[in-house]
Amino acid sequence: MISFSGRPVLIWVILVAATLLSYLTWINPAILNPSIAGSIVMLMAMAKAWLIGMHFMELRAAVRPLRLAYSVWVLVVGVVLLVMLDVS
Repeated sequence: MISFSGRPVLIWVILVAATLLSYLTWINPAILNPSIAGSIVMLMAMAKAWLIGMHFMELRAAVRPLRLAYSVWVLVVGVVLLVMLDVS
């Protein structure tokens, strides 16, 4: 029998919830300014990329420099994209 418990299922549920929240944030422009909504969606995408890398690409068990490099990469790319989104 298949067991639906443990860390992978929890991370998957978080990813699905973040995806739905991103969608709901983006499709309802009357509540939020489009710039703020775009920033929120981008922040959630950064968090999702980090979760996928750490948990489904097994970086959680990798050596510390690799984990640090991935985390810094996600942060730098996310900040650059947020700045580009804010400038446009």
